This record gives sequence, C-alpha cells and structure tokens, in this order.
Amino acid sequence: MEKALEQEIAKPSAFIVVEGEPGSGRTSLLDRVARSEGRNRTVLEARCARERDPVPLAPVLDALGTAAGEWTGMADRLSPLAGVLHPLLPELRPVLPDPLGSDRHLVHRALRELLTLPERTLLIVDDADEADDETQEFLRYLASRPSERLVVLTSSAIRLRQRESHESWWPPRAGVTARFTLKPLQVEDVAAMAGSRELAERVHRRTGGVSAAVGAVLDAVAGLDAQAAAKLSEKVVPSAWAAELTARYAVLDEGAAAIVSAAVILGRPACSKTLAAVAGSDRAGIVDDLLQAMAGGFLRDQGNDRYAVRSPLIADAIHAAVPGPRRYRLHSNAARFLAGSDEPQPERIAYHHREAGELDEWARRVAESVDLATAEGRPEDAVRLLEAALGDVALSRANREDFAVRLSRETAYGLIGESTLRLLRTAARDWPMSKAARGEIRINLGRVLINQAGQIDAGRSEIELAITDLADRRPLLARGLITLALPHVGAVPVEENMRWLDEAVRASKGTRDVELIAAVTANRVSGRMQIADPGAWQDVGTLPASPRSAEVRRQVSRTYINLADAAAWNGYYPVARTYLATARRLIQDEEQPYLEALAAGTDLRLDVAMGIWPEVETGVRELLERVGEGSSLAAEPLLALGWHRLGNGHRKEASRNFDAAFALAAGNVPQQASAFAGRVTVLLAAKELPTAARLAESGLETIRRKNNWIWAAELLPSAVRVLVALEQHEAATRLVDEYREGIAERDAPLAHAAALFCQGLLARKRPGDAAEFFGRASLAYQALPRPHAAAVTSEFAGECHAELGDHRKLLGALTSAETIYRSLKSAADAQRCRRLLARHDPTTPSRGRRGYGQALSPRELEVARLAAQSLSNREIAERLFLSARTVEVHIGRALTKLDLPSRAVLTEDLLREQRA
Repeated sequence: MEKALEQEIAKPSAFIVVEGEPGSGRTSLLDRVARSEGRNRTVLEARCARERDPVPLAPVLDALGTAAGEWTGMADRLSPLAGVLHPLLPELRPVLPDPLGSDRHLVHRALRELLTLPERTLLIVDDADEADDETQEFLRYLASRPSERLVVLTSSAIRLRQRESHESWWPPRAGVTARFTLKPLQVEDVAAMAGSRELAERVHRRTGGVSAAVGAVLDAVAGLDAQAAAKLSEKVVPSAWAAELTARYAVLDEGAAAIVSAAVILGRPACSKTLAAVAGSDRAGIVDDLLQAMAGGFLRDQGNDRYAVRSPLIADAIHAAVPGPRRYRLHSNAARFLAGSDEPQPERIAYHHREAGELDEWARRVAESVDLATAEGRPEDAVRLLEAALGDVALSRANREDFAVRLSRETAYGLIGESTLRLLRTAARDWPMSKAARGEIRINLGRVLINQAGQIDAGRSEIELAITDLADRRPLLARGLITLALPHVGAVPVEENMRWLDEAVRASKGTRDVELIAAVTANRVSGRMQIADPGAWQDVGTLPASPRSAEVRRQVSRTYINLADAAAWNGYYPVARTYLATARRLIQDEEQPYLEALAAGTDLRLDVAMGIWPEVETGVRELLERVGEGSSLAAEPLLALGWHRLGNGHRKEASRNFDAAFALAAGNVPQQASAFAGRVTVLLAAKELPTAARLAESGLETIRRKNNWIWAAELLPSAVRVLVALEQHEAATRLVDEYREGIAERDAPLAHAAALFCQGLLARKRPGDAAEFFGRASLAYQALPRPHAAAVTSEFAGECHAELGDHRKLLGALTSAETIYRSLKSAADAQRCRRLLARHDPTTPSRGRRGYGQALSPRELEVARLAAQSLSNREIAERLFLSARTVEVHIGRALTKLDLPSRAVLTEDLLREQRA
C-alpha cells in the first residue's frame, strides 16, 4: 500500500484520503510518508483531536507555525491578502505583508496562498474526522480548489452511514483523487511479525487484527519463550495502549460511552434494545450513540441489529476503566433485563448478580442453572457451576452446604475429575455443616471413588464414616450400602457383598423414594447376574420397561448396563448387546457421559470377544479421549485393545496395554482377572514359563479371595497350559477341579467352555480324550460366539487327531481353525495352521514362491529375523552389508512365503520353525 500511496503523492494537485478504524496504523503510515517525503518537498504535519472547546483551524495553524522557517525569503512573493493571517500566525509576521482585516473566506484564500508558495508542499492532516468544523471546512475548500504546488494527504476513521442531518467533514467526491483503506491484519500478517503461528492466532483472536493493538501485545510478550508468550498474550493489557484507548473512551458522548460500557458488561453480541436497557440510555438517541461507538473503534456491527465489542483486548481495557459503582449498576441492569427476556438464561443472570454484589440473587440463580443443567442431562455443566460457586468466598454458609451436597449428587452420572474429588473431600472433612449434609456428601463421594476412581478402600471408608451421620436417615444410607453390594467391587468375598446388599434392602424398607427403590433393585438384579445365578433372569423380567421418572429411567439404564457387563463376562454376548441397546434407548435424549462410557467399554469387550475387530482400535482411541487415560474407566478399552493386539500377533504392545489396564482396574476383580490372563498368555507365548506361573498364581489368588470363579474363564486355560508345560500335572489337575467346583450350577457358558478346554489340556497325553474335550470346547466357544478361542481349541484338536492318525478329522479341525484365523486377520496363527496342514497333507496348496519351497532361503530367514526385532531396512542393510533395496526385496519374499500381510506381524516364534 505504501508504494501505491507514494505514487499518488507524486501526482500534482492530489487530494488523498487514508481511512481505517482507530488503531489500524493510519498515523504510523502518515509518519513514514512524512519522513520519506521530507527530502523532496515542504512537509507540514497537522494532528487533529476532538476537543470540548476547539480553536478554529488550530491543527493547520500549528503546522504552519512549526515550519515558519520554510517561508523565509519569500515575503516579496506574498500578495497583500496574506496580511489577514497576522493575528493567526504570529510566527510568520516578519514574512507577512501589512495586517489586513479578514473574514472566513479571506483566511482560507490566504492559507491556500501560503501553502502553495513553496515549489512543492505536502500537507498531512491526521484524524481529520476529529478536527474542528473550521479545519474541516478549510479541507473541503482545498479539495475544491486544487493546486499543482500542493498535495493534501488526510486520514480518517472509516466513514459510517450517518443521518442526513449530520454533516460529514468529507470533501466533495470530485475533489478526492485517491482513497486508501487500511484493513485489519490477517493471521498470516501477525505471524510474520510474531514469528510463531500459534502466538499469531492467539494475538489475532485477542486483538481482532487491529494493527496498533497487535503491536502493543507483541511488544508486551517480547523476550518470553513461545509457551509463556502465547499464554500471556491472552490476558495482557498493554498499559500505554490501554491509556490511549481509555483517553478516546473518555471523550465519547455520554450516551455512546454508556453503550460501550453496556456491551463490555454483557460480554457477548446484543441488539440495540438490550444495549440501551443495560446502559439506561434513551433509545431515541441510540443510533447516534452506536455510530459514535463504532466510529471510535469500540464496537462492531455484526448485522441484524447485533453489536459486539471490537475485540477481547478492548473489552478488558474498557472494563477496567469503568468505575466500580457504574459497573455494579450496569451488571444489575443486565440481570434484570435478562430475567425479563423471552428466554431467560439463569447462568448469565447469576453471573451479573454476582458482579453487581447481589449475592442472594446470585445463589438463587446458580441453583436454577444447576436445576436446568440436570434436567437437560448436562451433568458436566452442573458440576462446573457448583464448583465455581463453592470456590467463591462470598457464598454464604447455608448456600455452601446446599451446593456441596448438590455437587456430591451430580457425581452419579457425570465423568468426575480429580479436582471435584478433592473439593468433596475438603467439604466433608473441613467445612462446618450439618451431620446429615456431611453424611450424604460422604455417601456420594464413596460411590464415585468406587465406581470411577477405582479407589475401593477409600470409597468404602467414606461410606462407613457416613453410617453414624446418617443413623436417622436410613434410606440415604442405603444408597451407599448398595454401592458396596455389587460383587465385582473390592477384594472381599462375594458373600460380603451380598451382606451389604441385604443391609441396603433393610435400610430402604418403607421408603417411598422411587429412585432409591430402583437403585436397590438395580444392584440386586445386577449382583445376581454377576455371580451367574440362574435365577437372575427372572429378576430381569421385573424391571420397568419405560419408567416415567427421569431418575428412575437413569437407574434402570444403569441396571441394564451392569447386566450387559455381567452377561458379557458370563459369555452371553448377544444378550449383552440387547441389554446395551435397552440402556441406550432409556437415556437416548440425555447426556449421561458416565453411563455412556460404561456402555462403550462393554461394547468394545464384546467386539473383541465376538471377532468384530476392524473398528476396535478406533473405538478404543475415541473412548480413551472421552474418559482420559488415567481414569479407571480406561481399563476396559485398554483390555480390549490388549486382547485385540494379542490376537494380531503384537505381543509387546498387548503386554503394555494389559499392564496399563491392570494398574487402572484396582478393585474391579473381573477386569483384573482379564488383565492377568492377557499378561500370562503373553509370557506363555514367549516361553517365559516360571514368570508366567507366578503371575498366574497371583491372578488365581485374586479369584479365590473373591470366590467367584466364573471370572477366571480367560485366565484358567493359560494358567493350566503353563502348569502342563512345566510338567506340574498334579497342580494343574487340582486347579481344574477347584475351578469346576467353583462354576458348578452357575449359568456362565464362557466358564464352562473354558473348563472343557482345560480338561482337554489335562488329557493331552491321551489324544483321543483330549481331542474330544477340545472339540466340545471349540463348539462351545463357537456357540457364544468367541471365534478366536474356538480356533485355538480346534487347532489343539487337530494336533490330537494328527497323533491319532485320523487324517479326515485332522483336516477338518485345522481347516476350521485356519479359516477362522484368516477371517480375523490373525496372520501368524493362520500361517501356523497352514504349515501344520502342509506337513500332514501334501495336497495342501503352497502359497510361497519356489526355490526353497515353503521354507525361507538362508538370506531371507536372516533378514526376516532382524525385521522381527523391529530393525529398520537401513539398520538391517548396514548390519548385513546389503543395500536397503535388497533388504526390502528379501522381506517382501519372506512375507509372501509366510503369507503375512506386513512385517508388523513377523515374530521370532513364527520364524523359529523355518529351516534354511
């Protein structure tokens, strides 16, 4: 733009207007022009400013007086007309002719003559729109009477549409030879100044791209590291810039200043009616007030009669400039106006009451906001509102107690963070409140510690502490007791969980609280399903299908999610899916993040078990993002990911997932047992048998303490395989007997399928009996369906048939296993089955290249083994003195012969059987 401006200035008789909003860089641009043009011509700089009692023509006269020396030696060229300037320009009296009486027209003519006396003159008038009427009239005069010796360069705020009765300073259209508009900076422009895209984006958001504001913020954060600069840029208010802004704010008309203050207080776009009501202004003058506020760069028009503060930086600066008493009144006006609007927003109203110092109304509106958030199924918003209020020192003791209790209640269905837990602990321990309030907080705190934080002992302690406080409020106590009643909670035997359930039932007797009745029923039904009680199905049939009460509906939904979880551990996979669908139907119009996360975790477990693997990794990633990787709710998706990766041959990654899940599953016995099973399976595959045996025993001991053997269905087959491999047959037999006794008369198909698998492992030295057990186990797993386990047992059966020489059954079993593995894309397992088939059936088609047949060449095997150790092509090439391209070819051939999709599934075990 500067180059184009210089080109216009070079033209004779030019009258140029540079426009832009306040702070857009007009003054800086004109200063640069003045410095560059000072070598070529006489430059006069006039600065205009709005004044309450302006002196006519003061900016032009000041500029001429400052440059009086420019007219030395030119007295003989002035006409007598210049004498009218004697009283106006005492600095030029030695040059001026004899004094002469004057009028306005003569003064304008004389000033023009003086300006055009040098060969080339540039008159720069900054902020011409702020000049006095006489100066503006003189500029119009110059525009209508151009001279080849004079160029006029003016700047002005962007012209706004004004009422016809309000005269603009703007010169006649025919007199303006060029017009330039300075626009706000774009993010790219700010990035060039800041040197950081992230910082530029933050500064641009805060300043709206206004040049002066951008420069001031960047100066304020200069010298800081990138992170500190970005953080400070979002809250800094540069003092010099703020002083200039507040000076402009101070000279606004009273009505315009009030409108700007109202917009700042409201903090969001508002219509003219709202702004006038909050400002306490006369709506008759609102148009002029808005025009002035926008011309001053304080507000921007968003269309449809909506106006907002120009930028967050301006809002912060003006907010600090509004005196306290006026701020309080504006906030009070805003609260009253919003309360009477068609769509009252209690959260915003509460904020304005708090800022106005109206504390009782503030607390009342906070309570309304919490009610609304709860009713609309937004538990996170309810928690946020309550935490903010409880953190305010102005909250009364009575309201503090009430809000703390309400916060504890909101923990039932939201995803609760550590900050909320700390706040509730502090409230229960330190704040003065009634026994009933403290007891209820402890009950709810205990529940969330157990259900979400995985802190079983801490949660039980809180509930036990509440027993004394709630001696007279037995129904409330029952809510805590039923949390301890679910069998999966804690390491105590299931019999103790059932005793807690009986105590909860007694505590709730006689209550009319339908939600409590539903909660007790929920845990009774869920508890029976968790221990695979055959009579649990009858209880499920008593659950209400479509409860009218939202509270009961949530409890029933929770029940079905717990039932789905239990049914999945028991092996009733399609039934579990049905229960999840029912749960989601009950809360389909609500936001229940805690229940939704529970349901999503069970869904993932079912996907892995049933062989629905393509979307598992995506589902796990999405759920972990929702709940956080440190939450106990992350244990379930991590377990699913571990089993999925183990099935695909990625043992190292699977082991990390199992370890992470185990750490988060403290107190959840079935999840812990599954994590034990995964870790033992990984160690078994790696032939680390002693370590696997010790870990398996730890997992089994957890099951023994809990006394619910159906949760060992994943662990037991791996544990027995380890014992058999270590030739500890008696220990393996005792373990299987103990397991079968533990699952006797339990309705758990998965546990009974695992028992058949284990019996087959025990009978391995009797191939006929073992094949029978493995075959039955495979059918049992298929019926669930649990395809990967069905393939494993079918493969074991095939090996037994091979020993028996039963060619037909061998082919059937191994072909079935290979087909399932291949459908699951479990490449290493499928390849192992194909090798067994090829060994026992010469007619099995070969999928590898010829030369070494199915076996890898010596070099291919050497390269593949290094690739299985996760070495890159370049690293392998350097080690074997080959080119990276040759390594790539060898790996490609090895994968083709092994029928593997990628090098990611290469393992040492898979290569061990290859012969060079």
